[in-house]
Formats: sequence, structure tokens, C-alpha cells
Amino acid sequence: MARDDYETRHKRQAQGIAKAKAEGKYRGRRVNASLHQDIRDQLSLGRSYSEIQQKLGCSRATIARVAKSLI
Repeated sequence: MARDDYETRHKRQAQGIAKAKAEGKYRGRRVNASLHQDIRDQLSLGRSYSEIQQKLGCSRATIARVAKSLI
């Protein structure tokens, strides 16, 4: 029963997102471009995740996401 409810909500949410995308109302998560550029600069200098995290005040996940986009 709970699984059916979960699957139904998941399908309806996907339908709503698809409809919003088609109407141009859904753009997804916005990216902090300046923070990402700062992270790229720090990574290019060879700084560690911990150093970047302390200097810029961002999460390791954000740093990893930016690093992954560089590959």
C-alpha cells in the first residue's frame, strides 16, 4: 500500500515537472556561477578540498560537483 502511494506520487511529480518544463516554467536548480568559478580557480591551483572549503565556505559536495564538471 505504502509502496503504491510512493510510486503514484513519484509518477505524478515527474508528470508535473515534464509539464512545467514544456511550458518553460521549470529550469532546475540555479548555479552560483561566481562560486563555481572560484572553485575552478582554486582547483587549478592544486588546492585540496579542505583548503577550498575553508576559504570559500562551501560544501565538499559542491566542490566535487564542480570538479566532476571539469573532467
